[in-house]
Amino acid sequence: MSVIGERIKVLGATDPTMIGRTGKVVLETANTLTLEGLGRNVRIAKSGISFMLLGSGRIVAGSDIAGRLQDRLGRRPT
Repeated sequence: MSVIGERIKVLGATDPTMIGRTGKVVLETANTLTLEGLGRNVRIAKSGISFMLLGSGRIVAGSDIAGRLQDRLGRRPT
């Protein structure tokens, strides 16, 4: 599951300053998401967060999408 391009809202986080942040995911690494919102980019750690996909209302735990996108999609060796 790719969240790049999705608008999200952070519902829970180990860092209380991240709770309530919203934005569009512009970059995803193995351990972080970068949100674009309010004129600046904010990087948040995937571990210890839960967020809502604003388009569908689906709630996702950051640990469920930990790791690199290509590994999660089951990339076949070439």
